[in-house]
Amino acid sequence: MRPPGPRGLKILKTAWQFQRDQFGTLGSLIQEYGDIVTYRFGPFPVVLLNHPDAVHHVLVDNHPNYTKRDIPFYKMLRAFLGDGLLTSDGAFWLRQRRLAQPAFQRKKIEAMSPIIVRCTEDMVARWRTLPSGTQLDIAEELMHLTLRIVGLLLFSQDLSQTQNAVGAALDELQKQMGERFSAFIPLPPILPTPRDKRFRQAREDLHSLALEIVRERRQNPEPPSDLLSSLIEARDPETGEAMSDAQICDELVTFLLAGHETTSNTLTWTFYLLSLHPEQRRRLEADLENEAPKGQSFCDRVILEALRLYPPAWVYGRQSTQADSFRGINIGAKQIVIISPYWVHRHPDFWPNPEGFDPERFTQEIPRGAYVPFAAGPRQCIGNHFALLESRLILRTITQQVRLNLVGGTLAVPEALITLRPKGGRLPMTLEFRRALG
Repeated sequence: MRPPGPRGLKILKTAWQFQRDQFGTLGSLIQEYGDIVTYRFGPFPVVLLNHPDAVHHVLVDNHPNYTKRDIPFYKMLRAFLGDGLLTSDGAFWLRQRRLAQPAFQRKKIEAMSPIIVRCTEDMVARWRTLPSGTQLDIAEELMHLTLRIVGLLLFSQDLSQTQNAVGAALDELQKQMGERFSAFIPLPPILPTPRDKRFRQAREDLHSLALEIVRERRQNPEPPSDLLSSLIEARDPETGEAMSDAQICDELVTFLLAGHETTSNTLTWTFYLLSLHPEQRRRLEADLENEAPKGQSFCDRVILEALRLYPPAWVYGRQSTQADSFRGINIGAKQIVIISPYWVHRHPDFWPNPEGFDPERFTQEIPRGAYVPFAAGPRQCIGNHFALLESRLILRTITQQVRLNLVGGTLAVPEALITLRPKGGRLPMTLEFRRALG
């Protein structure tokens, strides 16, 4: 059976609605047609999967049948990031994953904790030079913080001096990829227009920075112990091959984007939710007054719940290589399928009170496929453990000393770019100091 979805003139109406409200349109399609919906996005037929079992089927059970290779969005993203882990596929991706995996072992990730805490404490110390009640753009503050952290952890360089250039390049990517992804016909940035030139210049700025850092590192007789050194030293266990400089640069730019943008947005939404729910914030503050408990803490559950409501990777896609079926629904060969964690995480059959902020829901078992902020299966995000550790340490360090309160009347509206952030990338909050440093 063919998946249900808009037919006739409704196809055009849906396409028009997508230009105005991507979240709302996906939600309306699910509400009207069910958990497996087909629609057209410009010239591309798309199947939306919103049932956790279907999500698990594509990402885990039958993952060899679903690739990223020819999906237009990833082709565009490849034009900026190159062939990093996020955009590559097949045998090349598997080789890169094997080479990068040792750098993300739990022990190595946990060894990064002091740097994360120190950078966060530096930010809080700077805040303490300001009067209580000072208004800050917390989204911008956290973006600067996570960019500094990822620079130190990736290649032992503080990007504070270059964060304006790096941040501007990443902002250009976010803006343009969101615009191009929403277009009826997504076009690569190959034209001599000002917009395409800005896109190519942003890419050149980041890759030139990465290449310069790699070349300097190869000349260093006593390299620091960071992710860049791990990538340079890595050898494929099957072939003994190493990454080329170009491949390392692609991974560095990918990690630079994924390693700071996603965590920054996760924490921005976390502080937004805590300000809206003061009883949960008080619970978190009380929990942090005690020694860190063994196992999952309330702090962990707060982050998991923020990721449920506002997953940074709000949508991702795959393309079938062969025809497939799920519960009597046929999925053709070379069919684009998309998964939106934003809506999967709000499925009322699997999440009681789906719009509510309830960290305690993570004390119970979560159905497979119902919670996929980092995807699942072999293509699960390689940095998921690092992202959770970084988020926990930053949230803990800030919350122990500062309350961040929403400016009156502020309503953060999600903006669907490459990642999910508050509209305009801003979230005004005021400072309230809880206690002195030390």
